[in-house]
Amino acid sequence: MLFAKPHLKLIALVGIIVPRRLRADWIEEWEAELNHRELLLAEWDRLDWRNKIDLIRRSTSAFWDALWLQRRRLEDDLIQDLLLGLRMLARHPSFTLIAVLTLALGIGANITIFSVINTVLLRPLPYGDADALVFLWTESRTQNVKKRPSAYDTINHWRDQNASFEDLAVFDPTSVTLSGASEPEQVMSVRTSANLFTLLGVSPLLGRTFTPGEVQQKTRVAVISHGLWQRAFGASENVLGQRLEIDGVSSRVIGVMPESFQFPKSDTALWEPNTLTPNWEQQQTQRGTGSWRVVGRLKPKITLQQAQTDMSTIAKRLEGAFPDSNKDLGVNVVPLHMQLVGGNTRSALWTLFGAVVCVLLVACTNVANLMLARGIAREREMAIRMALGARRMRLIRQLLTESSLLALLAGAVGLLLAYVGIKLLIILSSPNIANLDRVVVDSRVLAFTIFVSLSTGLLFGLAPALKISQGRPGDALKGIRSVNGGILRGWRLRGLLIVTEFGLAMLLLSGAGLLLRSFMHLQAIDPGFDPTRILILQTAPPQNRTSDQRRFFYQQVNERITALPGVESVGLSEEIFISGNPVGQITVEHDSSNAESLRMPLRQDDVSEGFFQTLRVPLRQGRFFNAQDNQGSVPVTIINEAMARRFWPGDEALGRRFKVGAANSDNPWLTVIGVVGDMRRQGLEREPIAQMFLPHQQSPSRRMNVLVRTTSEPTQLAAVVRDEIRSIDRTVSISGVSTLDSQLATAVAPRRFQTWLLSVFSAMALLLAAIGIYGLLHQSVALRTHEIGMRMALGAQSRDVLRLVVGQGMGLALVGIGVGWLAALCLTRVLSALLFGVTPHDAMTFITVPLLLLSVALLVCYLPARRASKVDPIVALRNE
Repeated sequence: MLFAKPHLKLIALVGIIVPRRLRADWIEEWEAELNHRELLLAEWDRLDWRNKIDLIRRSTSAFWDALWLQRRRLEDDLIQDLLLGLRMLARHPSFTLIAVLTLALGIGANITIFSVINTVLLRPLPYGDADALVFLWTESRTQNVKKRPSAYDTINHWRDQNASFEDLAVFDPTSVTLSGASEPEQVMSVRTSANLFTLLGVSPLLGRTFTPGEVQQKTRVAVISHGLWQRAFGASENVLGQRLEIDGVSSRVIGVMPESFQFPKSDTALWEPNTLTPNWEQQQTQRGTGSWRVVGRLKPKITLQQAQTDMSTIAKRLEGAFPDSNKDLGVNVVPLHMQLVGGNTRSALWTLFGAVVCVLLVACTNVANLMLARGIAREREMAIRMALGARRMRLIRQLLTESSLLALLAGAVGLLLAYVGIKLLIILSSPNIANLDRVVVDSRVLAFTIFVSLSTGLLFGLAPALKISQGRPGDALKGIRSVNGGILRGWRLRGLLIVTEFGLAMLLLSGAGLLLRSFMHLQAIDPGFDPTRILILQTAPPQNRTSDQRRFFYQQVNERITALPGVESVGLSEEIFISGNPVGQITVEHDSSNAESLRMPLRQDDVSEGFFQTLRVPLRQGRFFNAQDNQGSVPVTIINEAMARRFWPGDEALGRRFKVGAANSDNPWLTVIGVVGDMRRQGLEREPIAQMFLPHQQSPSRRMNVLVRTTSEPTQLAAVVRDEIRSIDRTVSISGVSTLDSQLATAVAPRRFQTWLLSVFSAMALLLAAIGIYGLLHQSVALRTHEIGMRMALGAQSRDVLRLVVGQGMGLALVGIGVGWLAALCLTRVLSALLFGVTPHDAMTFITVPLLLLSVALLVCYLPARRASKVDPIVALRNE
């Protein structure tokens, strides 16, 4: 047989089958060639090898000619479709404008959120082989704390015993005072080991980084950030070798890092050798937990799980070797990208992306409804084209071309909206989102825009194209438009789209409602102090000041600011809000021969005698600090209720004694003279930990926050307070001038941002769904005017017509709300990590949201129904 021979299969496939499928009727010149090849194939066995080669060559050439002609024909058809599509869109500017704007809202929202995700989550970090970089934290199994800084000696054991890391680097962020310029300022400094920069795979823009020898010898050198280089040195290339006054001590600038290097945070101004840390010798021998952060680089082919197993084994080994300091302590290995971004930020961004996808789907269903309605007016056009020989696939392709043009126009407008949206996000967003200020529309975002636009065109254009192209030419040419034609013929499809819209709106509003309820719960929590009308600023005398000089300085600050007009009271505190997971060892005296020592979450702060009164913290037992609690008196302390409950549950805490550190330490015993209410200084969402306060006169810290309660707007006194402190000591740095209210608001900014954004997207979906059902009913009433007139002529009342139209719309809305309600019950669980004080199945939310949607649906259904109920039957019948 012919096809039993392999060489004949190739000739038959290339020379006959493919050209016949591609051949157009108007390519007549190929017929003779084709017949000639068929005759030759029939005589294949009788041909010599020259004729066989010639036959294969001519068949292959004909195949490529067919492809070329087919391609030209497709190109011509595509150009024709594009030109016709543009003419159709220009001929109906109202439809085009509404459709483009509707889609642009959805596409623009998607581009905006994807741009943030691209920058924050998808774009690689500016380090060499960033996927191999990890953070290593000490974790406390008994206290369920996963991320705690580590002690230096413990880190040395990690470095010596691990088999998973090429290298480990340590660093410790701290605040320092830069002086020598016009005015001292506080900046963030990172004291780090010399190998940090090589481990991260970065090189300085100018100069070099410090060497291991400089670190070992405690050389006063500094590598500065790109921002500090521009701000303090005017971006001069002669910066190398210049001096910086850091905490009153001169350091030499040896390098400038590139603008992209902002490790570990964007506000880092400089990097110094870690050996310059105060009490460095003591820190070297510390085990367990400490103040050092660790970043490591995995060896090639070592996975994160292998590294975690390796470090967990080392932690158990250290726990056995040093039970006093390393008991119940493990190691938590976290990818660097995950550490810098944060799990909650990642969840929030993907949740918002899911929300904008839902908004885009609602917009697509709206435009699909518009195209279906517009298709009724084009029935005659489609019928004429089909009667002239146009195939259904040809019509579908034309309609999809028009929808793609609409989507691309909407994509262009959406891109412009995204530029504005990105700027607004940067202004309104939480400062805790890493790299948000670097969000730009890059090539990946542009590719996403094109993909979304084309996908959107296919999504909203396919169903209308299939439906419109189903028309019967004969009926359309005769002008038949019965109840089975027109809009009623597409009622099921359009009704399904309306159901989808309301289902998506229900889903989005449920998520927004849960976040809103969480935010309301958070706002209702008592922080334990009164933040209203309090001005706060951070001060730091030079490091070379003695304890007596610091004590005298802050005493002068307290007295002179208190004497200012408009000042109600003044307080000083080492810190206001608590960051991280502080831990401390406490030895509690139960009786003269019995003391209990344990490690626990603990925060210790030095405060002035007016601190609690300024914040209006309630006193539960005992008294506040006074002037007699000075350096010559018995060491005393005030604790919060959480600490009193921990050590003396149900008993009197006043007069009890404890000390910071182990039982054999030389630290003094502290007597409890007061118990104050718990303050949520770690954030409103976290329960207060044990907190102890020492009188500033007994242990004066260098950096203190000055709290000024005023009788009017605090910011009006900011300049006066600053000048008063400057008049006492001009070498003191002053920074962070703000109000306590604003700082508290910043703490809840991420939740407010997420709630606000999801609420905006939900409102957009609700608005689009309402417009969709209104448009459907409005056109239905317009096309059924004759039917409604007949009904009213036969005795139907206005209320019957009203009930008929409202019933149609509300039926669709109820089905959509029901489907969305069930979907929300299943999908809102993904919001669990973002909720506070409510469950994913909060009853109030799942009752209120459907009622809101029903109210909106009833309103938009009533408007066209009211118009239908006012139809004059005589006019309706006469016009038909």
